[in-house]
Amino acid sequence: MADPTRPIGDRAARRIAVISMHTSPTASLGQNANGGLNVYVREVATAFSDRGIATDIFTRRQSPDDPAVEQLADLSRVIYVPAGNGLDKYSLYNEVPLFARRVADFAGREGLRYDLLFSHYWLSGEVACLLRPRIARTWAHVAHTLGLVKNRALATGAIPEPALRIQVEGEIAQQADLLIASTEEEGVDLVDLYGAEPERVYVVPPGVDLAMFQPIDRAEARSKIGYGDGRLLLFVGRLERLKGVEVAIRALALLRDRAHDDVRLLILGEDSKDGEESEKSRLKSVAEAAGVRDRVDFLGSVAHHELPYFYSAADVLVMPSYSESFGLVGLEAQASGRPVVGSNVTGLRSVIRDEVSGYLVDGHDPAAYAERIGRLLDDPELAQQMGRRGRLLAQRFSWARTADRLELLFDRVVERAQLRVQASARHE
Repeated sequence: MADPTRPIGDRAARRIAVISMHTSPTASLGQNANGGLNVYVREVATAFSDRGIATDIFTRRQSPDDPAVEQLADLSRVIYVPAGNGLDKYSLYNEVPLFARRVADFAGREGLRYDLLFSHYWLSGEVACLLRPRIARTWAHVAHTLGLVKNRALATGAIPEPALRIQVEGEIAQQADLLIASTEEEGVDLVDLYGAEPERVYVVPPGVDLAMFQPIDRAEARSKIGYGDGRLLLFVGRLERLKGVEVAIRALALLRDRAHDDVRLLILGEDSKDGEESEKSRLKSVAEAAGVRDRVDFLGSVAHHELPYFYSAADVLVMPSYSESFGLVGLEAQASGRPVVGSNVTGLRSVIRDEVSGYLVDGHDPAAYAERIGRLLDDPELAQQMGRRGRLLAQRFSWARTADRLELLFDRVVERAQLRVQASARHE
């Protein structure tokens, strides 16, 4: 493999600076702010490398063990920038100028000029805003989540996204050359809520690793994760009120009241640490009060490559989210041949087909979730049918397809920028 400390040079057809300030593509999933964004950045960078496109991914150094530079793929490096260690995502805003300056310093030392900035999440968008046009003339942005959308459907006790974030997202929507939305509905939100020009908004769905996520024999999967007989529900994600884990716990309590005594709920993920309160501690108290603490297992975060065993071991994946920009976890479960019971929100509607590959539930009434989960537990043949259909639906989503669409859009925006520069030079 190439030396990660050496510039890639002429081997790359195009060079992109990927900004992922608040979370790293190499971090463990389900802890702190780590989740679908990490997977997205890693998979797209890897797919770009296969296409001869070089990516330098700039993220924060979060541990003394992080190297200065790490190779992700043949043409992709992760550069760990010392800025904002140990801070939550809102406090990180004050570190944006330092982070941007150190990215620019790195590019200057290596003599790099990028074709495009590709930023992820609002904090990284603010970084990209400071860096353009210093290290690249063009800029594409993926929001991943939008503050105004999250604030429309807050869980009880959840803290609204601050005005600062909304303001920054509005600035990004006005200034980025290209805004990538994961769903049609997110694209509409960018235009209607943030005033983005429709001609700069394009919908490119994320993908799923279809080679990694596929059905595994249930007995083998359960042996791998240390579970035997009994029916299993699964939740995967960060522990924060947005994800609605409390709904899943209360649904389990209702199922247990209906003689489903063997059912367990496995919770994969750690606290998001965006506030002082521990969501895991709160959820344990909820389970205790509901009488199901002995049936809820908090397993922490797991490596991404271990997730297929958990999906295949489970009977049902439960996703009671209040908001999802894209249901990547639901897509991974379907690719693994498992039915999903999730909330009827934008990101999940884009990947789950109600009564085809699972159930979409309006609202967050635990009884409604218990009823849908119960249907699947009581009818294994129905669950298997939905799992097979989900696997077929998942075939429509691949990271190769995502990378192909992004490459086409990036080529267009870079070429337009080059034409503008040439036209300006002729007029001088």
